[in-house]
Amino acid sequence: MPRNLAWMVVVFLVVGVVTACTGDPRVEDVVVHRDNCLVCHQPRNANGVPEGIEDAHPGYPLTCQDCHGGNPRLCDGTMGTANGEPTCSGAWVYDKARAHVQPVDGRRYLKNLSTAELDLVDRAYLQFINPGDLRVVEQTCGQCHAEQVEMVKRSTMSHTSGEVTVARYRAGAQGHAVGVVAGAHVVDPNHDPQDQCSVASLEVYNPPPVDLHSKKPEDTLNVANAQETYMVKSCMRCHTRDFGENRFKGDFRSSGCTSCHMLYAEDGRSGSGDPRINKQTTPHPVRHEITSAIPVEQCTRCHYRGGRLGNSYQGFRESSGSGLNPPAPSVLGRPLHGHDPGYYLTDEDPTNTFDETPPDVHFEAGMHCIDCHTRVEIHGDGHLYADTQCIVKTRCEDCHGTVRQHAVPAGGRDNLFLRDGQVWLRGKVTGLEWPVTQVKDLVTAGHENYSADADEAMGVGANGRSHTDSVECYTCHAGWAPNCYGCHVDVDLTRQARVQTTGALTDGYPAGSRKYVALNDLILMWNASGKLAPSMPAERFFMTVQARDEQASAAQGRLVKKKVINTEPRAFTLPSGEVMPGFGQRAFNPHTTRRRSTFMACNRCHSVGSATAPDNGVLLDLTHGFGTQRFPFLGCDIQNEDRSCNPDTDFKTYQLDAVLERDGRSLVVVGHPFPQFSRPLTLEEIQRMRDVVVDADRRDHVDIPVDAVTNRAWPPAVPMD
Repeated sequence: MPRNLAWMVVVFLVVGVVTACTGDPRVEDVVVHRDNCLVCHQPRNANGVPEGIEDAHPGYPLTCQDCHGGNPRLCDGTMGTANGEPTCSGAWVYDKARAHVQPVDGRRYLKNLSTAELDLVDRAYLQFINPGDLRVVEQTCGQCHAEQVEMVKRSTMSHTSGEVTVARYRAGAQGHAVGVVAGAHVVDPNHDPQDQCSVASLEVYNPPPVDLHSKKPEDTLNVANAQETYMVKSCMRCHTRDFGENRFKGDFRSSGCTSCHMLYAEDGRSGSGDPRINKQTTPHPVRHEITSAIPVEQCTRCHYRGGRLGNSYQGFRESSGSGLNPPAPSVLGRPLHGHDPGYYLTDEDPTNTFDETPPDVHFEAGMHCIDCHTRVEIHGDGHLYADTQCIVKTRCEDCHGTVRQHAVPAGGRDNLFLRDGQVWLRGKVTGLEWPVTQVKDLVTAGHENYSADADEAMGVGANGRSHTDSVECYTCHAGWAPNCYGCHVDVDLTRQARVQTTGALTDGYPAGSRKYVALNDLILMWNASGKLAPSMPAERFFMTVQARDEQASAAQGRLVKKKVINTEPRAFTLPSGEVMPGFGQRAFNPHTTRRRSTFMACNRCHSVGSATAPDNGVLLDLTHGFGTQRFPFLGCDIQNEDRSCNPDTDFKTYQLDAVLERDGRSLVVVGHPFPQFSRPLTLEEIQRMRDVVVDADRRDHVDIPVDAVTNRAWPPAVPMD
């Protein structure tokens, strides 16, 4: 509530009023009549000064009722107005039950409900609990921010279609990589059929339960529909149509607009001055304040999965599989996202002199996600996109310029500006200002910022070309990248789990695990912007499905399980009819930028010794996609027609860091076609890189031990400055 409401008075005093704010009423010696809300949530102290809940929207005067609804004044008589102030012919009443909106169905706690369950909640009560929810936001935020509200409703963060679209494509559950389903039903009334990047509508992701007893061929149990069970129960927690799970430290948030604009502490507890908020229970925002200064921690309430960008940006990574972590790493030391205090690693080896997984230099400088990512990227532009590639446009060049020209502050970046000819960036959270280094200055001889190393790596050559014309800045400047190999998903059909979009309990309890995590693998791919970028495995997993063994259970008088799918990858059918594993790989920005990096080594991409028989062939094979033998995984051979998946006869060893066969055939299904097709390298492109022979004695080369092809600890981390 705004400050000007704190002293709204009528010209009388009520002495010794008992306010019915809680079961244990508070007696105020003197109460000057105010809203019910303020009497309870912002009572006067001994000096008569109101203290308590914060003004949620100080930039514009709003009453509590404007946002939350409810009854701000209760009169035991007839209400009227005199001299612009409210009057009551009887007594003013302070009653919590009458002032608050009450739930129609008796259900008071909403923050564990699915999207579909929230759709059924009485709108007045939902608005009372969270005025920012997208179901009621037209009556609240939308009164002043109508355009933003309409855009947000169709944003990728509101429906999270991209979370499931490409995965379903790789499994053959849909025949194209364009969005069909999402966390909620969303329609774009202004859809342009010529815009291939957008879609007209998305349907609620609610696949039918797996039916082991069905006789219909389309319901035959396979990895594709087992994956549906997994994703609909495990992958739909991070979209703004609902509150998420609100169970674990680091996950607490609201829904709708307040998902981002109302900040939550890691433990979900309140730090508000409101005397009526229990400071020991969850989930509550830190303070009753709307903010546009959204810190990285708030973004990481959701962005800790997938590419793990929120974690990596801050300098920590997920654990490897059991027994595969470093001997004595430094750990985060606190539970987070449902994991124990030892799960996240902050330093691989605290006994040496450097951090193998340092934070991004921008994070170290005090920058937050919103300092780079624009309002349009976060809110959307009003169209319906099923892939974030279509809306996220932020590039390093936006601030740092190119080798040919300085950055020009524009494009919705109101925090990027010129001062005395220098480009500056102002932090939207901290207000700090930083001069932004311009790439052109680094490669211009005679400039005070000129760097011979930078000029050699990025400068424009005699042929008029620069590495930066075809290579993303972060391809070389990423300090490290979390590559997870050997993910295993187990779906237990003898147990039930809740569908996150509908709230229904159905058969199939999903659990996931991983086997390996590599931090210094650079595997090049063309990204959707048409540049070479690092890549990482994406849903490259093996599925096991367990069901009740009816015969054995009856014979033994207890539950006996059997594997009806055994360590099997997804099946993707090529246009030729050939079946291949539906392994995913995607180009990405690791968000681990450093001034220098192990990925800058010239022998990562180019030959040492000779182009035909390079001394660094093992390293080139890794970079160019042919893989190594470091991460073997034994699983069902998807190319067996019967797929009985008997470990003794039908299993094969998959090399998990390989994305290409030697003949150039792709071993992965990329599935990101917009704005440009993302794909692995071709043999011709690989050969052009290998035809460039670099000096053998360069100081920045990656060492290649004799056991590199099988050594999981290679390539090594290097000190970074």
